[in-house]
Amino acid sequence: MLLGLVSNCWRTQLAGGAPLDELISEAHRRGYRAVELRQTCLGSYESGDDHLPLADALSDLPGRFPGIRFNVAVNMPFLNPQMTPDNPVFAAGKLAAQAVAGEYPPHLRLVDLKTTGRPWAEKFEEEVATAIARLTGSVLEIDGVLSVENSRQPWKLFREVLLATRKQLGADAARLCLCFDPVNLLLADDGTDPAEVTASLSADELSMVHFKQRVNGQIHPAVRDGDVDWAKQIALLKQIGYRGPGLFEVESHKHVWEYLAGSTEYLRRLGLGSG
Repeated sequence: MLLGLVSNCWRTQLAGGAPLDELISEAHRRGYRAVELRQTCLGSYESGDDHLPLADALSDLPGRFPGIRFNVAVNMPFLNPQMTPDNPVFAAGKLAAQAVAGEYPPHLRLVDLKTTGRPWAEKFEEEVATAIARLTGSVLEIDGVLSVENSRQPWKLFREVLLATRKQLGADAARLCLCFDPVNLLLADDGTDPAEVTASLSADELSMVHFKQRVNGQIHPAVRDGDVDWAKQIALLKQIGYRGPGLFEVESHKHVWEYLAGSTEYLRRLGLGSG
């Protein structure tokens, strides 16, 4: 598996003035080969007031770090049926994803931290699917891939919308993927079993998996024993044939590199392969 990390792992370092490019350089030196550039954790590579990624500044990164696969992640309520590609956060994310693509297809990841668990009527689900299909179509214009992450929504509702959108996309369904975070399945507090969900997925619908851990209800700075059984998760990911990127998204800490090293070793002991 191609290991990497999300730049919010460096929130503490960025707040302390560490330049993003120096943190990327250190990640590369330590063997990480994928970096998700997360809005609000880009330092000087995003605007100061609204934290929009700056495509012109980011465009330098693929040439400086040819061994790293980049994607861009932004927070926007994509589960709102009124969402359109001219949303400023989406538009900035799309430009940034294209700027950092390098030799890979542009890849934009969306997370919705606003829409939660209110009941969704069938009509509403179809309207949301149509909106996400519009966003996917916009990313198709740059020959890219759109990923959506499960966050605070009940999994059943989120899954139904994702499947409905892929059905609408037809031959382009593979351009809309799931960024899968097993720990996030616990945030809706609806009794979802992460193992059952992982076993129900197919490898071809996943663009990446996020590695983190919740311990006693709190996200931890390392992946370790906790609320999600990572030994079972790794076994299930192997079972479904997943071989894509695995990105650490641990809680930021001043000793982040030590925690990342320990997290990597922990997952290796549980059977995580290298790639």
